[in-house]
Amino acid sequence: MSAKINELLATWTRRQFLGTIAGGTGVTIGPVFFPYLSGAPLDNPATSPAEDRAVVIIQLTGGNDILNTVIPFMDPAYHRARPTLRSVAEQAKPINDYLAFHPAFAPCEELFQEGVFAIIQGVGYPNSSRDHQQALRDWQTAIPGNSMERTGWIGRVCDHLPLESFALAPAVFVGTMQLPLALVGGRTIVPTIRRTEDLTHGASVLGPLSGSPESYPASLEDKRNTAEGELLEFLRGTAAQVDRATAKLAKVLERQDKSPRTFRYELQRRLDVIAAIVQARVGIRFFYTDLGGPEPGGFDTHANQAENHAALLAELASGLVHFYRRIEANGLSHAVLAMTFSEFGRTLQENGRRGTDHGAASSVFLLGGSIKGGLIGEHPSLTDLDQGGLRYHTDFRSLYRTVLEDWLGIPASPTLGTEPFAKVPILKSEAVLRPPA
Repeated sequence: MSAKINELLATWTRRQFLGTIAGGTGVTIGPVFFPYLSGAPLDNPATSPAEDRAVVIIQLTGGNDILNTVIPFMDPAYHRARPTLRSVAEQAKPINDYLAFHPAFAPCEELFQEGVFAIIQGVGYPNSSRDHQQALRDWQTAIPGNSMERTGWIGRVCDHLPLESFALAPAVFVGTMQLPLALVGGRTIVPTIRRTEDLTHGASVLGPLSGSPESYPASLEDKRNTAEGELLEFLRGTAAQVDRATAKLAKVLERQDKSPRTFRYELQRRLDVIAAIVQARVGIRFFYTDLGGPEPGGFDTHANQAENHAALLAELASGLVHFYRRIEANGLSHAVLAMTFSEFGRTLQENGRRGTDHGAASSVFLLGGSIKGGLIGEHPSLTDLDQGGLRYHTDFRSLYRTVLEDWLGIPASPTLGTEPFAKVPILKSEAVLRPPA
């Protein structure tokens, strides 16, 4: 694309753009993201992601208690610190001679044994916040301690993606809460959807541009020979690209079983939506959803933790298993990497309300056919604590860098800065990509 178009896209406001393409036509914009709104440079092949690979991120809002999710059931320090919460360890599913899955999380043990489920232990960052809002902001912006940053790490990645690398959107949020900061870019617009069909709605905004020049409405025909004409020709090509992607997604939906689907949990339904879009292969690189809702979140288990936490873990496990089995059945398990995160862990010591308080480090779960399954990193000590919580040894930005560079083939420095965060060995050797120099 020419420098002229890049300049126009970078300087036009959204209102000016919509006025140009829709002036006098009554065209409205729906929930679909149209790539030309981002203004990101197109002529940058070094940021092109690997074809068909996707990342699915599940935010566990509130601070998941990893010590009662993957339980160090053989550690005396765990039992001393948790006089009531430790009782769940009696029914836990051992994965080795030290750790066991909470009974409600046990469905993931099968994935763990298959080598498609990994636990990255001791993940956190220096001087981590124990305030929900700031800790979430730290994880979502990847700039800890900066309360003024307005863009998220995924949003910044999308700002640098070449537009021709996707048709409908570079990223999508599947959920009902406000768009997470992680997805907010300087130029990129990321849609929020609740069902698969939402991505095919609103595409008619490009209708006036998708035909031949002779079919343009008069308001657009008048612009053909102006300084904006080159941009309109580019938009016409983009319109055709969106049309093709929308048709591709519609065909996938048509082939699906039309019998009513029932889901026991909302997360199952959301991940089913994501799996269907992944199957369509329309170029979306990031999918984001949540469990626990907006802050402070369901995982903030200060009191009566046992039952509430078990219910959340059951929903998480069922969602992960359902999602993996579906992408596996469609032959896409090696093209998808799913990742969970929570803003912090919990304290080792149980409080007086049969709950736990805000801690520090936690674990990140990974799921996919291309990952190295099992345990990654040492389990943090239960006797050498960080103000009552687990000490971190793996910076979460190391994980982000690994996902961007080794999984998607995207240089991390435009998003994470120049600090050399050490990569984490999460991928099978044959799955590792290298971003262009």
